[in-house]
Amino acid sequence: NGNTTTEADDITVTVSRSGLDAGSYSGTVTVTPATGDPQDVSVTLTVSGPGPTPGGMALVPAGSFQMGGDPSAYCGSGEHQVTLTHSFYVGQYEVTNQEYKDALQWAYDRGYVTASSSTAQDNLDGSTVELVDLNSSYCQISFSSGTFTVDSGKENYPMIEVSWYGAAAYCDWLSLQAGLSRAYDHSTWECNGGSPYTASGYRLPTDAEWEYVTQVNGERKYPWGNESPDCNRANYWGCLSGSYPRTSTVGTYPSGAVSVSGTLVYDMAGNVWEWCNDWHTCDLGSSPVSNPTGPGSGSYRVLRGGSWYDNESHLRSAVRYSYIPGNTYGYFGFRVARSH
Repeated sequence: NGNTTTEADDITVTVSRSGLDAGSYSGTVTVTPATGDPQDVSVTLTVSGPGPTPGGMALVPAGSFQMGGDPSAYCGSGEHQVTLTHSFYVGQYEVTNQEYKDALQWAYDRGYVTASSSTAQDNLDGSTVELVDLNSSYCQISFSSGTFTVDSGKENYPMIEVSWYGAAAYCDWLSLQAGLSRAYDHSTWECNGGSPYTASGYRLPTDAEWEYVTQVNGERKYPWGNESPDCNRANYWGCLSGSYPRTSTVGTYPSGAVSVSGTLVYDMAGNVWEWCNDWHTCDLGSSPVSNPTGPGSGSYRVLRGGSWYDNESHLRSAVRYSYIPGNTYGYFGFRVARSH
């Protein structure tokens, strides 16, 4: 209205919902009339439906499944019902060298990372942990004169020689690029204050989420079903020849993928072990639980899925492995998740 008229003016505000998840949004638009004082107009917006799915991710519906119960699971194999009350997104593919390099360069250019020819280290919240072992002969990313590069021909292979911290940091770089809140506090490495299921930013899948993805369409031994692994379904020990590491390009095995809400999720068995959000414990219990987060602290983080370095028994969906979060190997990688 300003101060120059007693009549109401019609103001049209156009808001694009592109990139917005379902939910309520609010903000303020300042309207400046030709004469008179500027006025703030409050705008509220409700986006219905699931909203657009982030690129390269599958929307996993909420639900229940039987977690664990595999004799090959090292420990904590007791079967129990788990209910996930929140739907979530999961990456269709393991994060590639090219994807990681691009985000790593972005983070380095902004001072979030420090680097030398032998290592890339964190530089957020006072953290200096190693993210990537660039000195490893297996690593397919290099650094020189302020620039990261990927070995020729290895752009679409899974990122390896990345620590759990490096996987979690990558999720935070994606969040910062998208204007979302970081999921991880790098001084404690806690995810969203201990509540990963309600984090707004990208993060690693929880132990339960990871297994649920392989079981979302029904109980089975492997992501593709109950048939034993073969070299048409997964990359595991004996399937590839040549020098180490014997990783394969992501998405090479569509017959071994799992269909989630009509979207294929690849390499949930084999290629590289995948870091998960949770601290590892052998005591999974046997009682039904909802939205489990694992213990509040520990010495080892959960890894899932088996790798090119493992035999077929490690490819079962319920198999759980663990390792020190600061360690890196040529058969450790990850994929991202995001709460819906």
